Amino acid sequence: MANHTGKFERALLTLWALLIALVGTFPFTNFVGHSHWEYIQWLPTADDFRSRRFLFDIVANVALFLPLGYLLDRSCSSGTARRSLILAAGAAGLLSLSMECFQVYCHNRHPSLTDVASNVTGSLIGAFLSVSRQKMAASPPNRTLIPNPPDRSHAP
Repeated sequence: MANHTGKFERALLTLWALLIALVGTFPFTNFVGHSHWEYIQWLPTADDFRSRRFLFDIVANVALFLPLGYLLDRSCSSGTARRSLILAAGAAGLLSLSMECFQVYCHNRHPSLTDVASNVTGSLIGAFLSVSRQKMAASPPNRTLIPNPPDRSHAP
């Protein structure tokens, strides 16, 4: 059963990574083949932090990459929690940087380092949730023993 579950999770991981790549590059008609380095937003501005659209983008990017980190940890038994988190951050970082580089060559797309940071954060949260879930499943249940009340049947 565990082997079958691993195959299923690897298939889900592949599909989810493809979905992320599609979301990050769609629509393909924006690709023009020449760079737009001036569109890159290296650092967010104060106005960005007041913008609901900016905050929505951060939440959406975290939510999009959270399952990636979770499925990475579930499908790749890396051994330790530290390795799982490094794997999640590395995979999310590579995928995210690839999409942002693609967007440099697109009209109507604005690559941002905030997107990369949000994506890596989402993947790390997903991997952390998976590691925590596995630790909780492996640890014995915490049963608090309640002492029996003193036997008062022989009291005067």
